[in-house]
Amino acid sequence: MRIRTIVAGTAALVLLAGCDSGGTSGTPTNAPQPTGTGNGAGAPKISNPLDLTAAESDPCAVVTAAQLQTYGLTGVAGKVNTTAPGAGCSWPGVVTDAEMTPGVTILPNGTSLESIYAKKDSTYPVFEPQADVQGYPAAVALAVDQRKDGSCELFVGASEDKAILFSFQSFAKSRYFADPCAGATEFANLAMTTIKAGAK
Repeated sequence: MRIRTIVAGTAALVLLAGCDSGGTSGTPTNAPQPTGTGNGAGAPKISNPLDLTAAESDPCAVVTAAQLQTYGLTGVAGKVNTTAPGAGCSWPGVVTDAEMTPGVTILPNGTSLESIYAKKDSTYPVFEPQADVQGYPAAVALAVDQRKDGSCELFVGASEDKAILFSFQSFAKSRYFADPCAGATEFANLAMTTIKAGAK
């Protein structure tokens, strides 16, 4: 089996270099869409900002072993991603039968959903707002469209100043290979549940 190099946040790296990012489609949650956008670039307002201190100090703790088992990554441990543009972790399941590796990056202050929206037309070929993830607005943003190769990146706004990047990479045997953004969205739902529970 080929081993794919995990690059956490192609869109995030472009975003940080030029201050923004673009997106794709995924499986929406049942949470209602925000009704208004109070920001200049069009990003939905975040009415209940999250404190991400705990997630930043231990990004591999944003999902539990039970959640990973539900997701299909039984026994896969998170590994801190030292190349991510913020506190990051990935769960290397590409070499398991699941053939998928999700990742999370807590992006730096100022890298927000608003900053992602700001360059959606000029910089990113794929940008698709998504339904809320656990009550927080989201968008799939891709600097390079690799969905047909099993990869996707989903940004979730945690506050007016910060966003969380959920990356997803897979091979053909992954149940999400045909729709990697659905894989990113499901993982984001699990992680956001844990993040919300730990935010004080």
